[in-house]
Amino acid sequence: MPVLVNINGEFFPPEEAYVSVFDRGFLFGDGVYETARTYFGRPFLLDRHLARLQRSADRLWMPIPGGLHGLEHEIRRSLEAARNADSYLRIMVTRGSRPGFVNLDAATAGDGLIVIIVRPLEAFDPACYAEGVDVALVGVTRTGKRSLDPKIKSGNYLNNIIALHEARRQGAFECLMPNQDGYITEGSTSNVFLVKRGALRTPSLECGLLDGITRSFLFEIAAEAGYRIREEKLLPADVFDADEVFITSSLKEVMPVRSVSGRQVGDGRPGAVTRDLLERYRARAHREVGGEAAPTDPAGA
Repeated sequence: MPVLVNINGEFFPPEEAYVSVFDRGFLFGDGVYETARTYFGRPFLLDRHLARLQRSADRLWMPIPGGLHGLEHEIRRSLEAARNADSYLRIMVTRGSRPGFVNLDAATAGDGLIVIIVRPLEAFDPACYAEGVDVALVGVTRTGKRSLDPKIKSGNYLNNIIALHEARRQGAFECLMPNQDGYITEGSTSNVFLVKRGALRTPSLECGLLDGITRSFLFEIAAEAGYRIREEKLLPADVFDADEVFITSSLKEVMPVRSVSGRQVGDGRPGAVTRDLLERYRARAHREVGGEAAPTDPAGA
């Protein structure tokens, strides 16, 4: 069963996986989630993803049914049942539902809902890594910190959807969203890094962005390799002036950027620092899961 859905501990094929129309995740985006992947069939940085899921739920005063230990058990059980070589994982927790009720008051919710989607990991086009991707600075701003804490990875993603749609209309692979003060925050599903004279620069959390799991993991890898890293308030001009630009996420790993809003980055090819960090990232990921051979590669390379 390459695509499998676990709903509150029960397995379903995708065509039979349903939740109530009264579920608050469906009605209001009242839920939290994480996206992870495996290498060699083993979940990568799952402890960090689950810890962030708990932090997100705590900020919404939302209990996780069965706790993190029970959730991890269901994740591993789902991966074993799916039996994919490597898998994409989406882990969702909602506040649940109360049949017949459509009410913003969280006190009217019933028991929480857990949904785990496991499907085969889909490879990105190898050209994304060999040539780089195009990104676009968009006019849609990141939801402000006073509106919704960016540290919460919630199911309310309309802001990111609109931003990515604007970028795709410009022919770009990913967007870069500013905050309301004009500083760069992140992409729709990625963090962004710049390289200038060999040093790494990335938007600081105070600008209003999600503290990405891959972002934090890359800090460790870059520090081990001797790269200088600065978290800063970055303007579009800093992006255009960079020698290299790359984006990161659990699925994208370290993906080079060749142009930003039609303006070439560096010489238009993946730079030496980006290539080095991608290689180091994959090598470290393989060691983390105890792998001994090359895993399924999302670059297809």
